[in-house]
Amino acid sequence: MENADRSSTLVRDAVYDLVKSGPSSQSRIAHFIAQNPELLGDISISKLARQTNSGEASIVRFCRTLGFSGFREFRMAFTGEIERDKARRLTQYLTSEDTHVRPEIANLSAALQHSVAASARLLDYAQIERLTERLQSATRVEAFGMGVSAICAELLLHRLIWLGIPMHSTGTVNIARGLAHGLDASAFAIGISYEGMSEETVAFLKTARDRGAHTLAITTRDKSAVSEVAHEVLLLSSAGPWPEPGSARLMPSMALLSECIAECLKGHKNT
Repeated sequence: MENADRSSTLVRDAVYDLVKSGPSSQSRIAHFIAQNPELLGDISISKLARQTNSGEASIVRFCRTLGFSGFREFRMAFTGEIERDKARRLTQYLTSEDTHVRPEIANLSAALQHSVAASARLLDYAQIERLTERLQSATRVEAFGMGVSAICAELLLHRLIWLGIPMHSTGTVNIARGLAHGLDASAFAIGISYEGMSEETVAFLKTARDRGAHTLAITTRDKSAVSEVAHEVLLLSSAGPWPEPGSARLMPSMALLSECIAECLKGHKNT
C-alpha cells in the first residue's frame, strides 16, 4: 500500500534523491524545492536561482539531470504531480456507508484512519522492543521537532514520562541545540520530521550523535536528510490528506506509535 501511495510522486521522489546524492549545487536546489513544493508553481527560474544561491544555468542542469529539457517542463511536471496527488487524496477515501456523517467529514475521517493503518503496517515490533530497552536504560531522553513535529514530540513525552522515562522535549531551536551539546553516551536523542528535511532537526540529531548519544529519526521518508544523520530510523506512513502547513496529519500515527511504545514498556515492567 505504501508503494501505491508513492507511485504517483515519481518527480518529487527524484528531487528527494538529489538532496543527498546530487552535487552540492543540485542538492541545494533539491533541498529548497523539497522544503517548499507549493512555491514552485509561482516561482521564476531567476528567483529560484536567487533563493538557492545558484545560477540559472545550474537550475537548467538540475532539471536535465531529472530528465527534463528545461525549467518550464520540470515545473509543469512537478506542479501537475502535486495537483494530481491532491485530487487523488481527496477522492481516495470517499464513502457513503454512514448517511449520518457529511461526506466531507467522512472523507477526512477515512483518510486519517487509512494513515494510521498504513503506519501500523510499517511498524516493526522488534524495533519498538529495542527502542523500549534503550529508553529504559537511558539516563536522559531528548526529543525535538519543528512546527507540528514539535507537538508530536510533546505527545510522545506526555505518554512516556508517566511511565518513568526521563524525557524532555522542546520546539525552540536554540534550546534544542544547547541540550544536544549536553548529551553523552548514556543519553537518547529523538528527532521528528514529517518529510525529513528540517535543517534544525538534522542539526539536533547530528550534534547529539557527535556527543555520543544514540539517535533516532522519526519520519515518513527513509531516504531523507534526518535519516542520514541518525543511528536508526522509524518510519510512519505519509498516506492521508495532502500535507499542508499547520496540518496535524502526522499526529494520529504518532499517537499509535506512542501507545505501542507505552504498551511495550508496561509489558517489560510486568515481566
